[in-house]
Amino acid sequence: MFWIFVAPEQLAGGELSLDGARGRHLARVLRVKPGERGVAVSQGLAHHVTVTAVDGDRVSGRLDEVVPARGEPSHPITLLQALLPHADFDAVLEAGTQVGITGFIPVRAARCVGRGGAERLGRWRAVLESAAEQSHRGAIPAVAAPVDLEEALATVAGARILVLDPTAAQPLGHPAPAGAVAIAVGPEGGWTPAELDLMRQAGGVSFTLGPRILRARLAGVAAAAILSQ
Repeated sequence: MFWIFVAPEQLAGGELSLDGARGRHLARVLRVKPGERGVAVSQGLAHHVTVTAVDGDRVSGRLDEVVPARGEPSHPITLLQALLPHADFDAVLEAGTQVGITGFIPVRAARCVGRGGAERLGRWRAVLESAAEQSHRGAIPAVAAPVDLEEALATVAGARILVLDPTAAQPLGHPAPAGAVAIAVGPEGGWTPAELDLMRQAGGVSFTLGPRILRARLAGVAAAAILSQ
């Protein structure tokens, strides 16, 4: 069963009509055939579809049922991730989407090795959409252009800020916080004392994932997986 995100205008009159990149993906990559079933997600609704025709890059289908889309966490989880080398940051987006993160804010931290800017947004959004379809999410997570830590903290004002710090005494998830959560993960070199102080001033609380030290590309994903359960 395929799972794709579509625009509202591609669902009209009880039918699904896809061409261009979306249709090409179904026809040439997934190789769907008439009679196959799938789900087209749009605006929080899951439209169950039966494919009726495949003509080149154009795929048509009959809408059989519409239900609320599933796959979203009960509370928003935002990841404030210090910028990493491109491949590592892409891996954070992919795995983070699969475990339920709802938004990503790339942070220009003092010890960042990776660099990126608004020119990476197209690539990042493509990674998020692919991961959201693979994991049957009900929505594609949001991603922002890279910002300084102070701006990132202002963006998540009102959320519980959890700062991952291997030297912290309190383990993550005991008890699990209620409501919106923002997880802050530094670069491989960690947050600087000034950055930790800035997050404390914003209400951030330091937590540890245990006695083992995880790579920066894994730490936020592991924390989100714990919280989403």
